[in-house]
Amino acid sequence: MIKAVLFDFAGTLFGRPTYQWLSPRHLTVLRAPAPFVARMNAAERAVWDARDLTALANRSAYWTLFRLAGLTMTDELFQRLHNPAFWLPYTDTAAALNAVKPLKVGVLSNISWDIRRVFARESLAVDAFALSYEIGVSKPSARAFDAACVRLDVEPSECLYVGDDPVADGAAVSAGLRFAQISTAPVGRREPVLLDALASHGIG
Repeated sequence: MIKAVLFDFAGTLFGRPTYQWLSPRHLTVLRAPAPFVARMNAAERAVWDARDLTALANRSAYWTLFRLAGLTMTDELFQRLHNPAFWLPYTDTAAALNAVKPLKVGVLSNISWDIRRVFARESLAVDAFALSYEIGVSKPSARAFDAACVRLDVEPSECLYVGDDPVADGAAVSAGLRFAQISTAPVGRREPVLLDALASHGIG
C-alpha cells in the first residue's frame, strides 16, 4: 500500500519559462548535455557526476559543459539559473500536492541549493525534503531514494516516486519504489500531467 509520494523538483513540480536571456543554444545544451559530457576528461567527468553535491562543483561542471559546447557561462547566467525567482510552479503542482493528502509527501531532488524557499514563496507545504547537496548522494543511486524514504518514515515499497527523467528518476524502481514517469516542458507549455500520474497509481 502506498503511504507516501516523492516528487522530483526540476521539470516535475517546478520549471523555468523560456527567457530571452537564455539563448536557444544554451537551453539546448542544458536539456541535452550528453554529447558534451561524453567529451569530458576523467577529472571533468568526476566533477560533472558530483555537480549536485556542492555549489562549487555545480559551477565548475556547467562552466565545463558550456565550454565544450562552444558557449560561455557568465556569473550572471549562473546566478539566474540558480535564482529562486526564475523557478515557477507548473499549473498542476498545487493540485497534485493537495491530491496526495492525507498521504505523506516529499521532494527528492538532485540540486546544489536550497529549494525550500521556492516552496515557501508559493505557500506549498511538503513533509520532507531530501536534497542531494544535503544528503551527500544523488539520483540514480539507490541511497538517495533510501534517504528520502527515511525522512518520510516509510519503506521504499510504500512510496511512489514521480519524475520526468527515465534514468535518474526511473532508478526509483531499482531502489524498491513505484515510479510514475511524466513528460515535461518549460512552464507555460507543459500539459497538466501530474494528476493523471497520481491517478494511475490510485491516488487522488
